[in-house]
Amino acid sequence: MPEKLPENKALFYTIEVLDEAITTGKRVQFQYISNYGTDKKPQVSKTKDGNTNIYEVNPYQMAATNGRYYLIATHKLYSDISHYRLDRIVNIGILDEPVTPARQIPALKNGLDLPKHMAENIYMFGGKGTMVKFRAKKSIIKDILDWFGRDVRFTSENEDEVDVNVSVSEDAMLYWSLQYGEHIEVLEPAGLRDRIGAAAKTISDKYGE
Repeated sequence: MPEKLPENKALFYTIEVLDEAITTGKRVQFQYISNYGTDKKPQVSKTKDGNTNIYEVNPYQMAATNGRYYLIATHKLYSDISHYRLDRIVNIGILDEPVTPARQIPALKNGLDLPKHMAENIYMFGGKGTMVKFRAKKSIIKDILDWFGRDVRFTSENEDEVDVNVSVSEDAMLYWSLQYGEHIEVLEPAGLRDRIGAAAKTISDKYGE
């Protein structure tokens, strides 16, 4: 259970509606807060022509991670798994339309393995898990297990470091690598390593002389 509840006062209503929709197998629609202004007021997502964006999704499960509640769902028109923070969902309602059965969703055809899914999407980015290999200081093994679960595989251990192999979203791994950059080095895949290097250089340039 997250230590802090989101500020959205409609959170518990959102949870009740989603619980009913998931139980009865119905789609939901809602508006989604995409940003906040400097006045700290929420700004709902807009389409390119400036109209309020209405999300129609198949809700499958709710989950809590990193102190936040999320809805795991697929968009009515797409099959990729999406994650929506519950405290950013507003004006939610149940539609009189059945959800697309999970077995028809490629990523869910064998059911939703929630622990595995959460480990692959540590920041709740969407996307398929990719095998990533990184070298880490052994002093942060507890953090690695906290973030990625116990399905990680350790290899090439020496006194101070160990190689870690894990399936994770590349976008999530990018952010995690920047957070733990002093303690780890991503080795594979090369494309992700390049992205991390470019992001780290951008940050370094901002703090350079």
